[in-house]
Order: sequence, then C-alpha cells, then structure tokens
Amino acid sequence: MPEKTRAFINVDELVPQVTVEQVAAYYGVPLPELKRIGEETRMRCFLNCGKTQETGDRALAIQEGHPARQWQCHQYGCGKNGNLVGLMDLLKPGENMVGRPRGDRFKQIAADLKAIVDGLPLVEPLRAAPAVAASSPPPKRNVPLAASDNERARGLIDLDAKFITDPTMMPPAAASYFRRRPFLSPEVCKSWRVGYLPRDVGGEDKSGGTMRGKIVYGYKDDEGNVLTWFGRDPEFEEKRHRWEAAGRIDREPEKFHFVKGFHRGLELFGQNGRERLATSGYREKLKQLGLIVVEGPNDVIALDCLGIPAVGLCSNTITDEQADKLAVWAQKFAGGVITLMLDCDAEGENGAKQALWKLAQRSRVRLAWSNEMHGGAFKGRQPESISADEWACLDKVLKSRG
Repeated sequence: MPEKTRAFINVDELVPQVTVEQVAAYYGVPLPELKRIGEETRMRCFLNCGKTQETGDRALAIQEGHPARQWQCHQYGCGKNGNLVGLMDLLKPGENMVGRPRGDRFKQIAADLKAIVDGLPLVEPLRAAPAVAASSPPPKRNVPLAASDNERARGLIDLDAKFITDPTMMPPAAASYFRRRPFLSPEVCKSWRVGYLPRDVGGEDKSGGTMRGKIVYGYKDDEGNVLTWFGRDPEFEEKRHRWEAAGRIDREPEKFHFVKGFHRGLELFGQNGRERLATSGYREKLKQLGLIVVEGPNDVIALDCLGIPAVGLCSNTITDEQADKLAVWAQKFAGGVITLMLDCDAEGENGAKQALWKLAQRSRVRLAWSNEMHGGAFKGRQPESISADEWACLDKVLKSRG
C-alpha cells in the first residue's frame, strides 16, 4: 500500500500549475505565433491530430485562464476539444489516443506533468534552435485524377456515375440530408457532380471505398477537371450526439472526409472559373457584388442556384494560397473587391476576422453580413439557407455600397 500511495500522481492538482508553453517546450514542439483575444489564446493548430493541411492562424483556441486549460479547434470539420491532458496526448511522441488518454498512456502523461512541475530539464523548443540550411521541399500541388500516376485514382474520374440523387432511393439519413436542401435537385447534382454513393452497388466493385455511404462532392480545378472527391457523412449529427453523450471518449466523428494527400488549402470550391466566373451571365454581378467567399460546398451551390457567383474555402479559415488566388480573381473578375460571407456563427465570425486580415493585405474586402449586421436578421445562418427574397435584400445593400 505505501508504494501505491507514493506512486499516485494527482493530475487535477498539477494541471493548473502548468502552461501550454511549458508543455510544448517539454515535448520539443515549436509553438506558432500566439494571438491573445480576450481570455483566449488563438493560434495555428500544432497538434498531432491527423490533419492533412495547415489550419488558419486562429483555429486553435486555448482558455489559459481555466484551471484545466480547456481548448477547442475551430477548423472547419474538426471541432476537437479537451483539457491540458488531452492536449499533451496530441503532442507526446508515440501513438496518441485522440486527446482522450487512458491506461498506460494516461499514466505516462501524468508522469510528464509531474516532471514539468518538479522542474526537470525540459527539451529545448525547436523555435529556439539555430536555423539549419536545408533544401526546399517540393511545392505542394494537386493533380487532376485523369493525370494521376495512380491507376486506381484515374479509375475514379467517373465515380459520379454511381451516385444516387433521388432521395426516395436513399437510406433515411441521406434522404433527409437532401430533403432539407431542396436546391440539391437531381439536375443540380448532375451539374455539380454531387450525390449519395451507396455502401454497396453490387458485384465486386469497391471503387470509392472511403466515400461509400457519404454525400460525395466533386472538387474541380480552374479548368473544370476533377481533382478529387470528398464526402460528407449524412449521419454526422447523430454520431456526434452519441459521442457527446458517451463522454467524448472515443475518436470524434468525422463530418467531412478528404482523401489523404489532397491539399485542400490550395483550392477553392467552385473555382472552375472558365465554366462559371468568366461567363457573361456572371460578369456584371461580380462587378456589382464583388467576389463572394463562403465556407462550404453547399453554400456555393445554393447561391449558384439563385444566380449568385461564389467560391468556397471548404473551411472556416483561409490559407495564404487561397487568399492569393482570391486577390487575383477579384482583380480579374470583380473590380478588385472580395465580399466575405462566412457562416453567421461564432466559428464563422472568428474565421472572418482571420480572413479579413489576410485579404485586406491583398485586396479590397468587405463583409456581406454578420450576427449584428442587418439588424441581426441573419444571426446563426449559413449562406445555403438564404431564400431568394432574403438575397434580394442583401443584394440591394451590397450594390448600394459599391
């Protein structure tokens, strides 16, 4: 018994004594630039959480004044959260437990906490190390499926031939997803290469395996070639509810699934400019409204159905590459003006602040809406939910601003 008592580590007492900076230094992880916003510290996500691309520079929010150092990632499609112990799990070398350490992993992290509090030698943070000359990595780029070196990838060019677009032929969750979005008609889905990919189409056909059972969207390049397919889980809301009810122990359900290796931050959904933005029907609207930037694919498609040209970040934050591309397109198509229309929720507004900062350095930029603008009429709304009458009101205001 005495040995067991001496071995016990009271994590609840240790956590309030440790800062995020100390944890990062202990594990030798370089911290990104920190931004203090009220009681929060915002930064680019630096966790080993399985992300496939860089996040925005305010994606990760940490409540450093909270005893447990609670944190949450506001990156589009992520939403991971936890306390300092979970953050350490996503930084400590070795296989993590998705921010919910248990068993031996938890004991190891508890020992690390004690070591930090006891002032044991810390691993020097990488940001303090002298610069070392190294060859530049090859630039990131996405290749159209048709030009891929991977034979299986080339075989996915016509994956949408297997899509179902009639809700009456879909399972309940997928059917509900489409019925709640009447703009996703069979005709629109065909045009945008969107639809439900069944889990089983019969036979030995297993193509599109990771997308099966999802609402799948085609992501086109500037020329209209399919770069990749990505999927939205129609059962996400139900799965997340169960996950929260179970105490957020297991891996958090995935809302959007992108193929590993696809650099989402280089592209814009709806960027197939020769097909859309450069058409005569959109030229005048772009000059009047500016280049409208939204978050998700449904926002782009819904606005397009109303005759409104928009492109999507597929995120609630913006990358430098996306900002550069938007500035060039705004100059080419929209009189140099960019109009931000991210979701009217907390995450969308935080993303809009980050995007405003980046875009204002490259172009003229303005907001289409916010929780407080327009008398608060659009608080909590997403662009995909806008009706024709509501857009008429927004359209009038935007055009009046010039």
